[in-house]
Amino acid sequence: MKIGIMTFWWSEDNYGQILQCYALQKYLRDAGHDAYLIRYASEKTPLRMKLLKACNPVKLFRFIQHKLKKRIHNKLKELNKDRQFAEFRNKYIKQSEKIYYSYNELNENPPDADVYIVGSDQVWNPAFLNKARTRAYFLGFGKTSVKRISYAASFGKDKLKDGFITEIVPLLNKFLYVSVREKSGLAICRQCGINNAEWVPDPTMLFDGNTYRSLYQNEPVKRPKKPYCFLYMLGNRHDFSIQMVYDWANEKNIDVVYVTGNAKYDSYEKVYTTIPEWVYLIDNADYVITNSFHCSVFSLLFKKRFGVIPSKGELRGMNDRFISLFEMFEIEERFIDNDFNVLEKNHQDLVQNSFAEMRNSCKLLNILKR
Repeated sequence: MKIGIMTFWWSEDNYGQILQCYALQKYLRDAGHDAYLIRYASEKTPLRMKLLKACNPVKLFRFIQHKLKKRIHNKLKELNKDRQFAEFRNKYIKQSEKIYYSYNELNENPPDADVYIVGSDQVWNPAFLNKARTRAYFLGFGKTSVKRISYAASFGKDKLKDGFITEIVPLLNKFLYVSVREKSGLAICRQCGINNAEWVPDPTMLFDGNTYRSLYQNEPVKRPKKPYCFLYMLGNRHDFSIQMVYDWANEKNIDVVYVTGNAKYDSYEKVYTTIPEWVYLIDNADYVITNSFHCSVFSLLFKKRFGVIPSKGELRGMNDRFISLFEMFEIEERFIDNDFNVLEKNHQDLVQNSFAEMRNSCKLLNILKR
């Protein structure tokens, strides 16, 4: 069966984004399906909207500040190893020959497939969507004969505005099967009249640790000489002092290996790793501290002692990803505030059993047979 996958794929610094794309495609291809990534690059904000935003003094200041920081960051990045995301995509992910730069392109010349699958990642988060992107990621394009499925799609929020719900209901009604990554997504689906949606594991959870170890075993990776804590931070807002991690690690007599996304700015030394190196660093860490959902998943896969730094402010709704993850594995919340004791808690026997149950109970392949 030919399957076109709609998901986020273009990042040059978000390791989880690329690995969830890799995992879903691999799962389908291992089952014998001709699955491929639909390279939808997504519409950019129109120039007139950028100009309107620039008229706001606060936003203008933040824009200039961001550009200056980015310039400094790019200079530093040149001194570090390239992450080589494009090389990873080209090696491990089958992709559409065409890049679709707009929803109109998708609609006028839709990708050839028997089934479209949207997910995983926050493909349904309204903060990332305009009207065109919404139609794209809710699979509004293509022939009516093409089956439409979501797998572990995330809204990235626990509530949606009424206007957005009104917009997506007609699109969701065309889906053969709807599944979401967070438990809170089930309530949102019910608001949309979808009462049979299912809560499912992220595709990265559909493989064991050895599958991901194979990504780095034949690759040149830099191996830290001392025991270390792997610190991986995305640019999400948080009320947490990074210095606390270094102070805690110093007491433990271990190093800190610090990897960030490009939007994370601070004065601490960082490393810029390839995707295989990122996997290696989690697998061989003594501890992992992160604000990344997928880094948390890999910490569980590799039986790591880990803790999560929660998001704050307008992004606090994104913490539901972690709450769902903890509930899915029936473990205590592993949020770090000022107490690092959570890092010593271990539930790995229960977690590994849960992984096996998830893989055995995944319905996606059966849904494709309908």
